[in-house]
Amino acid sequence: MNWLTIILFLPALYLGLASLYQLVLAIASKTYRKNQHASPIQKKSWVLVPAYREDSVILYSVSQNLQVLKNYPHWKLTVIADQLQEETINQLEEMGAEVVRVGFDKSTKVKSLNAALTSELAEREFELLVILDADNILESDFVDQAEKNVAMGFRVIQGERLAANTGKPIELLDGLSEKANQELLCKGANQLGLSSKLTGSAMVLDFDLAKEVLPNLQAVGGFDKEMELWLTSRGEYIHYAPEVQVWDEKVASHEAFSKQRGRWLESQYTFFKKSFGPAISGLFHGNVDYFHKSLQLALPPRALAPLGIMIGMLISALIGSEILIGIFLFAFIALAFSYLLVLPHALWAKNWKTLMLAMPGLFFSAFKALTWMKKSKTQFLHTTHQNTPL
Repeated sequence: MNWLTIILFLPALYLGLASLYQLVLAIASKTYRKNQHASPIQKKSWVLVPAYREDSVILYSVSQNLQVLKNYPHWKLTVIADQLQEETINQLEEMGAEVVRVGFDKSTKVKSLNAALTSELAEREFELLVILDADNILESDFVDQAEKNVAMGFRVIQGERLAANTGKPIELLDGLSEKANQELLCKGANQLGLSSKLTGSAMVLDFDLAKEVLPNLQAVGGFDKEMELWLTSRGEYIHYAPEVQVWDEKVASHEAFSKQRGRWLESQYTFFKKSFGPAISGLFHGNVDYFHKSLQLALPPRALAPLGIMIGMLISALIGSEILIGIFLFAFIALAFSYLLVLPHALWAKNWKTLMLAMPGLFFSAFKALTWMKKSKTQFLHTTHQNTPL
């Protein structure tokens, strides 16, 4: 065994185990069955929409969401206005939305949410807190489905984010990536008795629990990952409910994709380093869920893993290492099969030529995302949204 084989063995094992894990989740997701929900029980609920420089989308999304909520007077919607134009704020209030004005030297989603929770509006008696992104639009039965899941006894619920736009190749790829995440890390994890991942929006939380967890979060980016760790470290289970749906805009440019993924990757690996030691300790006290959440943060970037496997396979072939070729080949097959299981056949089969042509640009954007990681440690990298009517 030469030195190059020894050097390649660890990344080969890493990618192989990560691919095997993904395959296990994919198979588990295929056994998912919807719960027999109880009848919805009305809960006084507060929908919070942090909006940082989102003038281009917030008026449309709020107008649509107020239409959904008009038959549910026990649900209130508040926009947290961070650097919105005065004209936009006035129009939001004329529509009937509540507005909390905030201003920070360095804006983050966590700061906005906590500002709302310490405002006068939070002094009302609420039972649920719902967190949306500024571009999110509620599905017509969102309230009923959320209240049914709450009636089942779930305190933390992650809903499904449906792709609002898939016209451009990068939008389609982003939508497929989101779908894979939801099938694997939400549905698959739940089927194994483990907590779903959180996605930053379409989240429904017990209000008292939300008031307890949010002041403890300090993330510049990736507050959902920090929240996952906080909740599971304290034994809270995160339930995935695909019937609780919002429409979510996918990134429309490679630049936006790179910035968004750079922010996600930095927070992912930062929180892995912070949580792994405590998670090991928690495992010895029986907290498997928290350990799983921490370990999940060590996964390779989804867009770069296939490329890394193919490069590893090529180098292994050039140096003639059958062991490494076998590991990389297994990783490739496991990864490919997992995607075939979880991605809608009609969608990728219909667009496979478009997807193949878009792959080089995706790989380049994924590499570029690595350059944004350092900047995202200290600065919130905002993803600009477009106005995408449904």
